[in-house]
Amino acid sequence: MGKLFLKRASYLGRRRWYAALGLATMLLLILSACGGSSAAAGDSSNVPGVTNDTITIGGVLDTTGAIKVICQPILQGDQLYFDKINKAGGINGRKIKFVQVSDNGDTTKTRDAVRQLVEQDNVFGIFQVCGSGAANVASAYLGPKGIPMVDPVGGGSKFIDAQGKTLPWMWMTQPNYGDEGHVLGYYLTKTLKAQKVALLYEDDVLGLQQKTTLGESLQKYGGQLVASTGYKATDTDFSAAIQTLKSANPDIIVLNGLPGPTAKFVAAAAQQGYRPSLGYLANYPMADNSWAKVLGKAGEGIYVSGYTSTNTPIGQEYLQATSGDSVFSAYKFYGYINAKIFVDALQKAGKDLTRDSLRKALDSQFSGYDTGFGPSLTWSADHHSGVSDFMFLQIKNGQLAPVSDFIKASSVWP
Repeated sequence: MGKLFLKRASYLGRRRWYAALGLATMLLLILSACGGSSAAAGDSSNVPGVTNDTITIGGVLDTTGAIKVICQPILQGDQLYFDKINKAGGINGRKIKFVQVSDNGDTTKTRDAVRQLVEQDNVFGIFQVCGSGAANVASAYLGPKGIPMVDPVGGGSKFIDAQGKTLPWMWMTQPNYGDEGHVLGYYLTKTLKAQKVALLYEDDVLGLQQKTTLGESLQKYGGQLVASTGYKATDTDFSAAIQTLKSANPDIIVLNGLPGPTAKFVAAAAQQGYRPSLGYLANYPMADNSWAKVLGKAGEGIYVSGYTSTNTPIGQEYLQATSGDSVFSAYKFYGYINAKIFVDALQKAGKDLTRDSLRKALDSQFSGYDTGFGPSLTWSADHHSGVSDFMFLQIKNGQLAPVSDFIKASSVWP
């Protein structure tokens, strides 16, 4: 019947028929390019960053600026674990290509760094943005686009919106500073027997969050926050801060925020011959031997909060893999164990990898998940926060040594 139609059609009719066919073909091509084909639902062939033999992942880790002391060893740990997986054949036959960009520790440059990874490097998803502020900038860009971000590096990273609803495309592994503040208050009063506590905190929303939770926990357990003072990340002169806290005659000073400024504070206080009777307790960003090394003799006896242990199979695996390192790096270990979590998620997402399949795996297959560093982790569609178990360490002979078991935040608060 088609042949009969063509024979009887006029020249004008044939032109219209061919034009319609061409238009239909062009529309199909446009729909396919925009992701309108059925392949997007379960076929990895058109998924950004995914080919038959590679998965391209992006990360924003400062290796040139103010927080490279934290981010650079984390990157080294990431690469160590990804190299191990790639040597073993990858994930469902695909090897990981990890593209790292530095934002110089400057949150005003973070968005451009993330945009480069997404729009130029065509990454499948983001694994790690180093720094709470940077992670929140990245999440605001990635979330509306439905691009997954796993493990923002910072206890102040937002995993819920202003209404308290879980952000659907961001998953934390770290504990948040609010939970840590509650555990700090408990440990200070119940174990160290401190009654009068002072606080040096990073003067931003993150430091203020811990100031609030530390204060309410101290009050619950019979202690008191007698003084506090904030600092900026760029501060170098801490003489006024020392006098403010010293005048309150605290038993101990809590150090919150960043390794550089807190080390400068301790060093300046030591030069003045001042140290509280119980010394100092630092929150978990300082839980690395590099901080103890910077402090030198002034650091002896300082307590530090932490949340990872190497007394696990994955911890022992890491120690063997890094046996040639001159000193144990908690930051590098952090990268290694979190790369493992991310790889496990990619494996659970299946061979037909899509952003939706990864999201479903993260939301449904991480209940009571063994992190490999001590605490367990639970994610669901309504719960994307990190672990909430803390342990305490103390600097002894220039090295951090464990002095407590894990304490769950939910066991001490409310």
